[in-house]
Amino acid sequence: RPTGDDEEEDEDASIPWLRCEAVTHLSLAEKPAVIAEYLKTLPGPTEAETKMGHTCLSAERDALLTRSVLVLSAVENLRDANILLRAYIADIETRDIPALQKSYTNKKDGLAPSHVIFCSMLLRICEKEMKTGPLFTWLLKSFNSELSGMFKPDVVKAYCTKIGRVYFNIQP
Repeated sequence: RPTGDDEEEDEDASIPWLRCEAVTHLSLAEKPAVIAEYLKTLPGPTEAETKMGHTCLSAERDALLTRSVLVLSAVENLRDANILLRAYIADIETRDIPALQKSYTNKKDGLAPSHVIFCSMLLRICEKEMKTGPLFTWLLKSFNSELSGMFKPDVVKAYCTKIGRVYFNIQP
């Protein structure tokens, strides 16, 4: 989609598809540290992006973290997914993690489920036995509004389907 015009190519760098492609390729290249450094350059979520039932897209930084963790998990690379998530929590996330954990299951606080908590729960579930398939299904259901609001939700769903099949023998 870049046209060769330098000015247009610079503008293309902010297009969501290009950023999604970049983190996908970095995930497949097993470069979690590079992804974390890139995510540091993006702004955190706004109040509007963290409201329950928001109609805007998810915060780009959070959505790219989730996409990277999904890609890494789908290709059975939980090691790099954990490295990325730990780096994100340690160096990038500015919100209070215990408060985000509590808020994740609280439907009355007016906040949307947090991407960082979703990713953390996803990785812990994938590290368990196949018997945790129902918990995986619940996790996807509880985070569905965020997943379906991400760029190219059909691709995100394909990653989730592959994770379900690989780790929990859940057939689509």
